[in-house]
Amino acid sequence: MIFDGVTQSRKALADYAVEYKRQLKVRPNDNHRVRAKCKNTKCKWLLTAKLDRDTSDFKVIIYHPIHKCIHLNKRKMCTSKLIARKFKDKIVSQPYIRIWEIQELVKDKIGLYVGRTICHRAKQRVIIENISDWNLEFPRLCDYADMIKQTNPGSSCWVKIDKETEPGNFFFVYFYVCLQAFKQGWLDGCRKIIGFDGCFLKGACKGELLVAVEKNENNQMYPIAWAVVDKRLNIAGIGS
Repeated sequence: MIFDGVTQSRKALADYAVEYKRQLKVRPNDNHRVRAKCKNTKCKWLLTAKLDRDTSDFKVIIYHPIHKCIHLNKRKMCTSKLIARKFKDKIVSQPYIRIWEIQELVKDKIGLYVGRTICHRAKQRVIIENISDWNLEFPRLCDYADMIKQTNPGSSCWVKIDKETEPGNFFFVYFYVCLQAFKQGWLDGCRKIIGFDGCFLKGACKGELLVAVEKNENNQMYPIAWAVVDKRLNIAGIGS
């Protein structure tokens, strides 16, 4: 058995301990060697891996795969890092997920009980690594709108910012875009009836997505324009 490095071997041990509900002791644990054994002194399960200096591979040199101990539903190796790695997509798609919901998710998917602190740390880790930069994206919306207009002549793109509610602070109100190609396509090959639809956004940035749609000559849905607005803003506010 060969690993890419010590980091992959540690992840594999953590995944093994969680999946098979085993208590492992990893010691020593450095950049050149990893030795893991079962915490039950009567159990002979053992794995030792070390760096092969000739090939630079991290190889398993000793492995006794048979356990002689009972399964437990608590694992010290089920850390916040492991939970963040396994449930990153779920937390990113639902950044307001409750801690108890993460606990239930771990229990249902992995079959282990983990404390609130570990789940909280896992959630914070995912948010910091994957979501935190969205605050830095709002100041770039005006640049994005200008770029759309430069690269798509004839397109409409508006950004509304509230500067009056709190002097010195800027609040996002709406972002609207209608590309020239969609405008021309609507004029050339669509029925002259426009429909409106919308949905609430449930990610890190709350708001509402609004879209103007049409049916083309093939009776298929054809988008004309869309906007992301603050959830307190109604459709009539876009034209103001």
